[in-house]
Amino acid sequence: MKDQKSLDEKITDYDKWDRARAIFLESLMQADHHLRSCAYNQQCYDELMEIRDDVIEKTRNMINPRVPKSKFGEKNDHVEPTITTPNGEISETLMSGALGDYYMTEKREY
Repeated sequence: MKDQKSLDEKITDYDKWDRARAIFLESLMQADHHLRSCAYNQQCYDELMEIRDDVIEKTRNMINPRVPKSKFGEKNDHVEPTITTPNGEISETLMSGALGDYYMTEKREY
């Protein structure tokens, strides 16, 4: 995961939540070879990867609870722009971070 410089502009609670989810997804996708080695030694590597994949999918499908309000108090129908990659669609927010390279490769290594 590459670190990005701190932001100077003020961002909304909605954007903060989306960025937190993106960083969480990056942490799930980043391989931890020590933990995977432990899982292999304890004969539960496949189960670990199954749980990981399930958590990634659930996290991707989470709806941001911090929906911005319009000036009239109504919900804003914000739609995050997406980019189509060889491995499916990804939001522009995720694509701009460390996940961009991951999604642009055809072969994923678990």
